[in-house]
Parts: sequence; C-alpha cells; structure tokens
Amino acid sequence: MSASRPRLSRVRQHMVIWTICGGVLTPLLPTNSYALDPSRLVQSQSRSVSFTIESLPLRAALLEFSKQSGIQLIYVAQKEPLQNVPALKGKYTIRQALRRLLRATGFEYEFSEENTVTIRTKGDHTDKIPQNKNDISSPQTTTEADNNPAAGLEEIISIGSRAKGRTAVKTPVPVDTISARSMMATGETETGRILQSLAPSFNFSSSSISDGTDAVKPATLRGLGPDQTLVLINGKRRHTSALVHVNTSVGRGATGVDMNAIPPSAIKRIEVLRDGASAQYGSDAIAGVINIILKDQSDGGNISSSYGQTYKGDGDTFVANGSYGIKLMSRGHLTLSAEFRDKKNTNRAGLTGCLQFETGGQKPCAEGNIAIDPREASFERKNFRIGDSDSRQKALVMNMALPFDDNSEFYMFGTYSDRDNQSAGFYRRANDVRRTVVELYPEGFLPLINSRILDHSILAGVMWDMGRGWTLDASATTGGNSFQFIIANSLNASFGADSPTSANAGTLKINQTTVNIDLSKAYEKANIAFGAEWRHEDYRIIAGEPVSYQNGGQFNRNCPGCDINPIPYAPGFQVFRGFSPDNAVDEGRNNLAIYTDVEIEILNNFLLNVAARFEDYSDFGSRINAKFAARYQISSAFALRGSISSGFRAPSMQQKFFNSTSTQFVEVNGQSVAQERGTFRNDSTVARTLGIPELKKETAINYSLGFVATLADNLTMTADYYRIDINDRIAISGSIPIGDDFPLVTAATGATDGQFFTNMADTKTQGVDFVLNYNVPMKSGHRLMLSLAANKTETRIKSGSIASPLPGVDGLVLFSPQDRSIIEEWQPSSRINFTLDYGYKQWSFVLRNNFYGSYVVCEGSCNTTTGPGQNIQKFGSKMLTDLQLSYFLDKARVRLILGANNLFNIFPDMNKIGQSRAGSIDGIVSSPGVFTYSRRSAPFGHNGGYYYMRVVKSF
Repeated sequence: MSASRPRLSRVRQHMVIWTICGGVLTPLLPTNSYALDPSRLVQSQSRSVSFTIESLPLRAALLEFSKQSGIQLIYVAQKEPLQNVPALKGKYTIRQALRRLLRATGFEYEFSEENTVTIRTKGDHTDKIPQNKNDISSPQTTTEADNNPAAGLEEIISIGSRAKGRTAVKTPVPVDTISARSMMATGETETGRILQSLAPSFNFSSSSISDGTDAVKPATLRGLGPDQTLVLINGKRRHTSALVHVNTSVGRGATGVDMNAIPPSAIKRIEVLRDGASAQYGSDAIAGVINIILKDQSDGGNISSSYGQTYKGDGDTFVANGSYGIKLMSRGHLTLSAEFRDKKNTNRAGLTGCLQFETGGQKPCAEGNIAIDPREASFERKNFRIGDSDSRQKALVMNMALPFDDNSEFYMFGTYSDRDNQSAGFYRRANDVRRTVVELYPEGFLPLINSRILDHSILAGVMWDMGRGWTLDASATTGGNSFQFIIANSLNASFGADSPTSANAGTLKINQTTVNIDLSKAYEKANIAFGAEWRHEDYRIIAGEPVSYQNGGQFNRNCPGCDINPIPYAPGFQVFRGFSPDNAVDEGRNNLAIYTDVEIEILNNFLLNVAARFEDYSDFGSRINAKFAARYQISSAFALRGSISSGFRAPSMQQKFFNSTSTQFVEVNGQSVAQERGTFRNDSTVARTLGIPELKKETAINYSLGFVATLADNLTMTADYYRIDINDRIAISGSIPIGDDFPLVTAATGATDGQFFTNMADTKTQGVDFVLNYNVPMKSGHRLMLSLAANKTETRIKSGSIASPLPGVDGLVLFSPQDRSIIEEWQPSSRINFTLDYGYKQWSFVLRNNFYGSYVVCEGSCNTTTGPGQNIQKFGSKMLTDLQLSYFLDKARVRLILGANNLFNIFPDMNKIGQSRAGSIDGIVSSPGVFTYSRRSAPFGHNGGYYYMRVVKSF
C-alpha cells in the first residue's frame, strides 16, 4: 500500500496541472464565431429555404426541418399530437415554415439564438427555456459534445422501423438510444465499455491469458453469443473481426464485431434494437441489432484530452480526440473525427508458489517444498500478468453528405483503426524441461503476444428522390479486419539456443463487400420498403515465419538426467504456435438477399409491421425469414407492443475455415496443465475421417410482448418479455484425443488433441427488459433526470438436444459440462443501471450505479462445488458506483470534468478454482495460486476503482 502512495500523489499533481493548462490555454483557441447578434438573428429568420417535408409525425417533421434548414432545435415539450402534421413543400422563410408545421399542434417556437429554436407547449413560459445552447439547465439541451442540428430530437431512431421519423417509444419493438452526451458522462474510453455501462442487456466480458480474446473482447446482447448480434454503421452492415474465440472464455467458438474499432469521439448516438430482426436486416440479427450513428455536424466541433488511472496505480490511460464539421454547399457536411488512445496494462496476479529451478526430486508446485537453488529466495514471484492488456490505438472517421438537389444527396463515410495490443501467456519456469532453454532464459520467461489489429471500411451511396413519393437508396461498402500475431520474449525451444526470441506467427484477415439497393415510399398512414443486398466475404489465414511453427529437432541435454536420456524440446513458438502453410486459408463466398418491409397504421392507434427476407448463400443454401410486429395505443398514456419472428445465422467464415495448433491450459486435479490442442477446419481430412458433419445454419424463433406507459408528465416506463429459441447452435467441441488415430497429424502439427466446430445443441433464452425515465420538474436553472434500466435473462440448453455426430462418442464428451456452462452461466443473470443526472447552470453532476448479477464459472469436469478439487464457483452479485462532476466555462467554451468509475473499489469474488502455480516453499512463499480473480470471465473486469479527468474545448 505504501509503495503506491507516491505514485498516486504524482498522478493527482498531473491532474491538477492538466486542469490548469486546460483552463489557461483553451481560451486562446478559436471560439464560436456566431455570437448572439440581433442583426444576424433577423437575417437568419428571414432567409428562405426550399423545403420538401412529407406529412409526418411532429418530431419527424421537425427533424426534417432541422436537416433542410440547418437550424438547431431544442424540444422541451413533453407530449406530441397523435396525428401527422401537414406536408411542407416549397420555398419559405424559417418563421413561415415553423408556423406552418406547428399550426393546430398546441406548440410554439422561440428563437433563443441565431441558429437555435426552442419548441415548447403553448403557454409554457417557465424558465426551462435555455438562453444559450450551452446552458445545461434545459432537460433536452445539448452540450459541446452534441454539436449537431437535431440534438434535441435524438429519440427519433433509424432501426426497428423503416418508416421515417419513428420515435423510440412509438416502435412496435424495444429500442434504446444512447446520445453522445450520455456516452461522455460514463468516463469510459472504449465503445464496448460505454455500451456496457449504459445498456443492461449488453455485456462486454473480460478474460486473461486467452490469446486474441485479450485484445478483442466478446460483445453480447441478452446473454447470447457475440455472433448473434448484428452491428450496423449508419444503418449499413459492419464487417466482423477476423478473430474467432477458441480459448475458454465467454463467446467461445464465436466471432463478432470489434466494437472498439469505432472511437467514441466519432459517434453521434447508438441505437440498440432489442429484438430479432433477421427478416429486416439478415443473418446474425438473432439477439438484436446495434446501430452506430456517426457525427454529422456541418459546423464547429470539439477537441478533448483525458487521463486516468486505477486506484492501484496502474492502467494509465491517455486519450486525445476531436471532431470537426465543415459545411459543403448549402446543406451538405463533411465531419472528420480522430482519436489516439494509449492504455497501459493492469495486473492483479497472485504469487507463484512453485520451485523455479532445481527441484531435487520434489514436485515443482506442491505444499512444503524446500528450496534447492538459492535463487528461489530472490526470484520475482509476481511473474504473471492477469488484467487488461497494453493497448495503443489510432483511429480516423469521416462522414459526408452532399445534396445535389432539394431531395437527393450523395453520401459517404469511412473508418480506419490501427491498434497495437500486448498481452501475456503462462510463465514458463526455468525447470520446464520441454519449453525453456536455460541458455536463453536462465530464470524462465513470460511470453508476450503483440497483436496488430487493423480495421477499415469505406461506403458510398446515393439517396435519390424518384418522384411520386418514392425514394431510392443505393450504396456499396467494402471493409475488413486483420489480426496479426507477433510473439515476443519467447522462443521455439526445438531450435535450442539458436532460437530467435520473437517471430511473426501469422495473420488472420476478413474482408466484406456489400451492395444495397433499397426502395421506399411513405404514405400518410403506411410505409412500404423493399430491396436487395449482395455480399461477398473473403477469409484468409496467412502463414507466419517458419521458425514460429517448425520443429527444429533439438533435445534438452541440460537438465537432471538429460545427459543420459535427452528430452525433445516442444516445437513451435511458446504461447502461440505460428500458422503453418498447412493452416493457410484463402476462401470466399457470396450471398444474395431480397426483402420487403411494410408498416401500416390502422385507425390511428394500431401499428402493424410485416417483413420478409429471402437469403441465398453460395456455400450452404437458402433461407426465408418473416416478422410480424404490432403496437396498439390503448390510450394516450398506455400502449401494448409485441412481435414474433424467425431468424437465422449463417456459419461464419471463421467457423468454417479457422484451423491452428495452440497451447491451452486445462484443469487437471485442480491445477492448470498445458495441452497442445489442434483446431481443425470443418472440411479437413481429420474432421471427415472422424465423421464431423458439414456446418449448417442456426435457426431461431423470437417472441416478445411488452408495454409502453406514460405514467405522468415527463415519466415513461417500458417493460418487455422476450423468448429466443435457437436450433442447431454452432459451438466448438471439447477436446478429443487424436494421437493414436492420427499419428501423422500429431507429428506434423504437434497437436495431441483436437477440437472442431459443429452444430451442437438447441437453446432457449428468455428474460425481461425494463426501462423507467423521469425528467423531474425543477426550478429555474436546475435540471434533474432519473433513469432506471434492468435486464433479467436466462439461457438453457434444451433437454436431449445435445447429440454427438460421432459414432461411439458421447455427446457430453464433445460438448463438455464446461462448454455447456459457458453458454448458460458465465454471463451475469441480471443487470440493473440507475442514473441520476443533475445540472445547475454550468455545473453537471452524474451518479450511476451498475448492478451485476451473479454468474457461475466451472473448470474441467464441473462436478465439485466445495472442498478439495472444487471446480464450480458461483460469483456473487456486485454494485459499482460511478461519479462525474463537470463545469462549463461559457466564454472559453471549455468543459472541465473530474470523475471516478467504480468509486468504492469493488472487485469480483476471490477465485477458488482452476488455479495455477499454487504451492509453498519453506521460508519463501505460500500461495493459493496466481489467479487471484477468475481469468475466465470477469463481467466488469478486475481492475478496481479508476479516477480520471478530462478537458473538452468546443468551437
């Protein structure tokens, strides 16, 4: 404890210095050129604009008004008329257009600044109306982080419904919307962690010593797999990560999108559709859809820098980012965002209790050992790294729209991310006679995995008004992800002392090209859309350097008894054996889809949505999916909603073709033991000889039923029950010994055991989502918003659905109790989020509690809950508290932020199972093992408390 105090003091000094520098220097930067000038205010109000706004709900019409005029709207009215407002087409001044849109609605407008208009209920002349767009006293005001023309209308969403202008509470399915302001108020620096902090149905579990999974965490919705959630950018399908999670972690056997490749500084809002949507968006949308909307301002922007550190003095994180909008022609925009993030590793490892050197015939890891080698006394026993890995990321995002007439535009966006990640494996002891060459590492070594993760995408499209109300949206996008493994501080022991200590172990690559053509037409009471999609995917595994995978044939003759009976060294680089030419892959496939999506309003209070989609894959066949959703407005304060849909997920390219040999540590008698395990592709000779069938698609049926209630002015509540039945769920099998049946394979790959992807079981997931939002009426200058969101979910494998595809091999061998536990128990059974957001003039205060329910982790045979040999552990629920305080300097347009996440320094329960390096040495060490906290699943990590400061300059 005393060792960390000086460092903490230095960090506090740095934070004070950063704060002072921000306050002194930022006023020198350019400020907003649009000061409140009466002459310019009149000029803005009297200018004419050509409007083309269809008959839409009020908020949707106002959103179109904002887009077409460039006027920022702040919406402080609490209710909205049920009927659509009349269409607005032609050339009008700003005031004329507003009067026509608000006629007979019960609302009025007021200019509070040259380019800002407040919409409110007639007669509501309280002091809630902001006098400045940076005044945080308004319930719906924007901040410098939300510098966009329609920030006050963020409830309007673009997923779950193809009808323009549908608000989140008026869709027939549940949709969460997360604004840039809410994202900044979390204090988190990664998109995945931000979503986890704000959306209880979303999980972003951490693990350690899990190869590439240390760098790309699995992102899941409703407790399902990372590959059962579809991710969109600006409504367009996003490519996945090249990595597939093959180690023992949440998401084992699945791949997903690298959520952290999109920097938070580029995001305007995130929409989370909590419902099956394969009939609307295609494969993968079983648990739901996450749609990331990029910033699109045409003027101004912000720059920001932040620094933070854990209470224990590690995990230092520095972030510098910014975004800037440029106006193109009269109504176009080019928005550029950039971010740099440097995050140091954290370490919560325990001490190793094993003998590192000469054993004198003793078991290296046992109780009561006696040191033979004097070096044992001074050896550094905290030699594992269990925690967050080192990470350094550079990211760029561009978003552009260029109108070429009043109703048509060309649009484009692109993303680029370059991330370097470093994680560690198991420490190799000096007395490990097969894996350590003492001439190179006389005290053993900690092998490191340096991952280079590149992610890129570019999309271009045109939105074209075809006349008679028809709109064509045609776009093409291409993007990809690559994951390169560079192994350092390691060796290929089979080359003896001639082995290099670092090597390129190979690269995984995935590329995706998608072309979309969508046609839609909005009627007064209906919306019809149909279209087609063509997609091509390429998957590659590129072999590493020969030394990373070859067998050099050297023997260890420098160990007790080895002069007489030499021991062969293990081939391949330690921690991650490189991909060989036999592992190399270059495969592709095509997919063609057509869809139709119809929404119709019946009798003003009943909304019906019907969608159907046909998909045809070149490698496994076709599938038709359908969806029926409805919303019934019983009264102005209460509505029922529900849906039933079919869904599917095509086997990913990674699941079909990934293959490798890796060292995996498995539980044997309570200790982790190394095993050389091969992952064999589904069409390999080994898989075919064993009888592993070809992969087929997963299919699903989704049900949901819920309600939306307006309990009082400013108080809304939603609750939704859901059930998701998935058949033929794809999983990676348990370990099967192959040495006896395939000696040549073992000789070539070094693998003594094998695992395969196969359609393994059927599952049932059910649960409840609950959301309560209250905008508390306050006195002048005050703002208070309360929100409570919760998710309860449970996944169970259906009885009798686990069937072995191999004759004579029991299904419980192929799909072990641990594999079953990963699907059913490794994620929290419940999540609750409570947020209190209070503002007074320039001050803002956010208090957030995140509750993580209990979860279970098991090892090996998963059959002992207590006592010696325990291999099942239930981890208790925890409540984490986050706190943020900020102050906005009006003249400088600078926001100063201080905060703490996990304020009370909460950790998961101490780990009792799957230990490694437990033991004691008389007079030196006694340790229960190095895994103080579970390395398998840590829903909120195991870093403890974290404090930070941030400076944001707007212009």
